[in-house]
Amino acid sequence: MRSSRSRGFLAAALLALTPVAQAAAQSLAIGDPFEDYLRVLQILGEADLGSFTVRPIPSARVSILASNRSWAARELRTTLGAADAPRVTLLDPRFRTYFNSSYPVGQNDGAVSQGKGLTSALDFGARASWRGLSLMLHPALVHNQNASFELGVGTVTGLPVYAYPWRVIDLPQRFGPDAFWTLDPGQSELRLDVRGATLGVSTANQWWGPATRNPIIMSNNAAGFPHAFLGTDGQLDTRIGGFEARWIWGRLTQSDWFDPNVANTRRFVTGLVGTYSPDFVEGLSLGLTRLFYGYIPDDGLPFSDYFAVLGGLRKKTLGSTSNPTGDDEHDQLLSLFARWVLPESGFEVYGEWARNDHAWSFRDFILEPEHSQAYTLGLRKAYELTGDRLLALTGELTHLERSTTYEIRANPTYYAHHIVTQGYTQEGQVIGAGIGPGGGAQFLAADLYAPWGRAGVYVERQMKDNDAYYAWAIANNQIYCCHNVSLNFGASTLYFVGDFDLGAGFIITHEYHRYFYGRDLTNLNLSLYARWRRR
Repeated sequence: MRSSRSRGFLAAALLALTPVAQAAAQSLAIGDPFEDYLRVLQILGEADLGSFTVRPIPSARVSILASNRSWAARELRTTLGAADAPRVTLLDPRFRTYFNSSYPVGQNDGAVSQGKGLTSALDFGARASWRGLSLMLHPALVHNQNASFELGVGTVTGLPVYAYPWRVIDLPQRFGPDAFWTLDPGQSELRLDVRGATLGVSTANQWWGPATRNPIIMSNNAAGFPHAFLGTDGQLDTRIGGFEARWIWGRLTQSDWFDPNVANTRRFVTGLVGTYSPDFVEGLSLGLTRLFYGYIPDDGLPFSDYFAVLGGLRKKTLGSTSNPTGDDEHDQLLSLFARWVLPESGFEVYGEWARNDHAWSFRDFILEPEHSQAYTLGLRKAYELTGDRLLALTGELTHLERSTTYEIRANPTYYAHHIVTQGYTQEGQVIGAGIGPGGGAQFLAADLYAPWGRAGVYVERQMKDNDAYYAWAIANNQIYCCHNVSLNFGASTLYFVGDFDLGAGFIITHEYHRYFYGRDLTNLNLSLYARWRRR
């Protein structure tokens, strides 16, 4: 097993806290098919899930669903048992396997990291709970055939042949020359829930913001990273509305196929997400995220770094006589988002607007608010059909490409950083939007939910690192010709067969101008899914 991808689960003592007599809340794993079903029910007014923008959501939110639909009955047919009785349960084992015919294609699959050829993953584990305290060990065992394919010729000297070709960032094209195994702690956590608050340590994925495909700050595109957390246990309802929050402090891991000349491989990350759902506007949720990551010095992390998310928003406040530009050694990601659910219409609309550079001052922000920006816009319409069937139509647009302010001032590429050269990555994958640095995407999907399971289709256009393309085109005297764009068409099914959930899918990808200078290529991605419900 590759040592950098085989991590032990975090353990920590939670002291001086007395749990109240309540069942410990289990979280619904990011990417579980039941998540999307819950979201559709909420759009139709049949589920109270809070903002659904701070995930994973606690299972307590699932257990109070006022729905007799077949999916809900299948998922919720057991309870957590007596509040004051210790309980140990085995988690449903899940098997996934993927096949890529020509080159790696995959997104939002956590620690799997699909390569060319076969990639298989087995998720398993157990959970112990007593009152508000719970321990869940939910690792994933992954095998990646990692077959060879034509690599892009790098433009940065000194990097391994497998490294990302267009800039210094820890996004390997291929994870080395051989097949490999990975034992990842997956969705494991130790947590304490007490009086509406939750705290603990975890390696589980986080998903922040309203996006369904490409959240800008936090997703399950990469493996979860070890972190401590403090926040609310779901939405806290007050007289003026509902509030949700989560504050994390964690460590990021470098892949084995990044720049060997980087002396410091230890990175710290801290982030805060908060939402407010006003009582006077039904269905509206407003939120913000702020996140910093940087190197851990040899003499340890300064105490102030643990509270970086509470610092000033203006770069001017960081300036001094010795540092007149206010530059620091951290990278900042900040976003504002909103989601509005209209149950009477079975409709939701959402958006997220983000920056990854401070504005020097309020005046600077007013003059160039688009500097270092990224955004996602989306909508979903749900229809209630006969026979306990639901139809959901989704559209989403994401833009991470640099704005034109780069012509007159330094404008960073999203997820890359000139000091923290690994960038915003975990074990060689972007933690945010799976389309990666300088990318863009337009996504359309249709999903049918029925008593027998689900069927879905989607079409997507993905643009690969347009920031790098323009630099390459200028350096090589190219005119309009060679944007690296992929068209994806995918279909998937999920069937309920007794105590098993069985699924299959395919994605056909036609990629134009691979590596900008390369030829057009087509890839076929096949997938199989099986979950055994042990209840």
